[in-house]
Amino acid sequence: MSKVLVWISIVMLAVYVVKTQYLTSKTWEPFRDGCTSGGGTEAQCNCLSDYVHERFSDLDVERIMRMDKGDSAFETKVEQTIMAGTLACKSGE
Repeated sequence: MSKVLVWISIVMLAVYVVKTQYLTSKTWEPFRDGCTSGGGTEAQCNCLSDYVHERFSDLDVERIMRMDKGDSAFETKVEQTIMAGTLACKSGE
């Protein structure tokens, strides 16, 4: 019985480590904070951060926050996503 509990503990610890280190976004909060400092409400910025993070990876969001435009296709996708997200978050209030 004690071996089973030890194995369950090890598996739960592994799940916790994977979830906290690899499955959570490192850019969600900084993106939201940047949005709120730009004049958005907390609810709008939470919504926009969720919207953007559903469509871009953390690396892409880092590029967006650094204003690293890259190629024109990426820049166009970012502009369209931000506009669509802003509209969706305004109408969702």
